[in-house]
Amino acid sequence: MINRRNKLLLDALRMAVCGVALWVVVRGVSLDDRMVLSEGRQVVAGTIEVQDAGIAVTSRIDGTRVFLPSEVAVDENGALEIRYGLKTTWGSSRTTLLLAAVLAFSIVPLLQALRIRILLRVQAIAVRYWDALKVSFAGNFLNFATPLGSTAGDVFKAYYLSLYTSRRTEAATLVFLDRAVGLGTLLLVVSLITVLSPTGGRLDVLRPYMIVVMALSALGAWVYFSRWPFLLRPWRRVLRRLPGADHLRRIDDTAVRMIRCRGIFAKAVLITLVLQVFAALSFFVIAMALGMNATLGNAITYYASFSAGEVIKALPGPPQGLGTMELAYSFMLSPFGGPSQILCAAFGIRLVMLLCSLPGLLVTLRGSYRPARATPAKPLSVGVLRPE
Repeated sequence: MINRRNKLLLDALRMAVCGVALWVVVRGVSLDDRMVLSEGRQVVAGTIEVQDAGIAVTSRIDGTRVFLPSEVAVDENGALEIRYGLKTTWGSSRTTLLLAAVLAFSIVPLLQALRIRILLRVQAIAVRYWDALKVSFAGNFLNFATPLGSTAGDVFKAYYLSLYTSRRTEAATLVFLDRAVGLGTLLLVVSLITVLSPTGGRLDVLRPYMIVVMALSALGAWVYFSRWPFLLRPWRRVLRRLPGADHLRRIDDTAVRMIRCRGIFAKAVLITLVLQVFAALSFFVIAMALGMNATLGNAITYYASFSAGEVIKALPGPPQGLGTMELAYSFMLSPFGGPSQILCAAFGIRLVMLLCSLPGLLVTLRGSYRPARATPAKPLSVGVLRPE
């Protein structure tokens, strides 16, 4: 009863966070276009189009009216006070660029499959690339298309990849280490971009927090993976006393083995960096398709914004970071587009992710992720990992 009550409270908290974040994001967004006249009056219309003869405002009730630019208020930058709604923003998007965004993101699952296949070699678990690709598609579909959050696909992959070997604990551990490599690399890149970004920008606000995150992460990694006996012995003694001590020891050994296999670990990080570039490129192209200010000059900011959104999605909270990811985008990308454009960009990248995970639906329904036969693996020699 207590556990159920705690779960209900946690779910209620998650939904509250989601609701508040969405409210903050959508309060400046509307379906229709809006324009502020120089006299202070706001005009709401189905469409507002800037033409050579003036600004054409079309509504169902009043038809089409044309206003002179002098009749429209301007903001502090001298731009006309026109806010396009969701219908105009999405309806005027460039279909060719949206398709290009799908094509760019379609590279991501191909690289994900390659990364998990390489990491499985840490425990000499050999999986064909085609099998790793099918499991990756299935895991992505569960991550993007189910309300269970961004870990449902990882649990799925951990279970079914463990069917390829008798070392099931190690195989499942490597799946979650695969997620850790991706998230850790993402966080490191965001931190570096934020710390090295020029002062005065949106990322400048995050600089103190990211410096603390980098310092704590480096310290934690050094303590955990250190070879120094005075750090190792207390950790080992704690492991021996916990329930399921044998499984915990094997998980610990697998994590350390991954770090000690420097070549494999370096390849996994490199693949992650390339993967993130294609994912961020997809988001950047979506912004271009929606008419946002997306140029080579601010591409790094888009990369950091998308990466920060992915970090937020992976944190405990609303499923898939619903609301919180959009809130992060609205803060970091406000200089480059209006509220409707930013919200449509967030919806667009979610839609692209879903489309690129749809092959996982077929894989899941057919059950074709199951191993047909075991594949022998070449043993790896990495020496003694940790002293007992």
